[in-house]
Amino acid sequence: MRPGAGLMTVVAIGAYIVDLYMFGDRLPEPGESVNAADYATAHGGKAANVAVAAARLGAPTSFVGCLGDDGARPVALAELRAEGIDVGDCTTAIGVATGRSFVCVDAGGGQLVMTWPGAADLLPPAQAAAAVADLPTGSVLVLQGEIPLEISYAAATAAPAGVRVLLNPSPAGPFREGTGKELLARADVLVLNEGELSALAGDTPGDLDDLRGRTRGRTVVVTRGEHGAEIADDGGTMLIDVPSVRVVDTTGAGDAFTGALAAALRAGTGLVRGVRLACQVATVSVTRRFCAPSYPSAAELGIAPLHGPSVQERPA
Repeated sequence: MRPGAGLMTVVAIGAYIVDLYMFGDRLPEPGESVNAADYATAHGGKAANVAVAAARLGAPTSFVGCLGDDGARPVALAELRAEGIDVGDCTTAIGVATGRSFVCVDAGGGQLVMTWPGAADLLPPAQAAAAVADLPTGSVLVLQGEIPLEISYAAATAAPAGVRVLLNPSPAGPFREGTGKELLARADVLVLNEGELSALAGDTPGDLDDLRGRTRGRTVVVTRGEHGAEIADDGGTMLIDVPSVRVVDTTGAGDAFTGALAAALRAGTGLVRGVRLACQVATVSVTRRFCAPSYPSAAELGIAPLHGPSVQERPA
């Protein structure tokens, strides 16, 4: 049975990107070339990362995106299927390559990233909408700003009542007006980092309250790196701490957080417990290299898989 057929599921709509990594002692200054100590290729893209993070915690998960007709496509589909992720709603752009990111990482885990989206931007909005139109109540739809907002908005408007929309407005710029503002209004839970918060709302508590008022769910979760995550909803604010760890690579930590939170919410976990788990997953991820390959499984965290109830198991 596909995740969307009779099962509450996490659906991540967006980009699959091939990540090309360079590791070195420090990042180059503008106009400077430095030698790398190591090189590697890994799979990434915000939505694909979110899907992996959720699936590794046991959530039935689907990834919906557009891949190129190059050699990366079969590799991408095989990697996602190996994680237990449904890719039946993915499409292919003829004559366009799968997206690429160049990621430079220094010895302290700092990063410099440049991304070419390639085929990821070519997912038809109608296909994104169709992929979520029949989702059962209790499912979680995860959207970002990495692909054209018209695509994400089509999915958000097609999602049935009872499907929770978890939105990561990254990058934040397009969410200040037009379709971006309309998409914010569809969000049940908004997850963003400090830079995105500043771009959308400023740095004062009043600005955060204003941002909450622009969303449907009035719930905002702000990731604050080594300082954990802050929850702001109608009950007030709460800071969730994280332990101090040796940081190796912060790339994709936000996606790890978002995917873990989506998995927890889909399983019926409360918001505070879900954010605690998301902090735990993100903290593990920064101690390892790469994006999706760094994400821990439920077994590694010592917790039961977040299968949660299926539609058939829900009381009438």
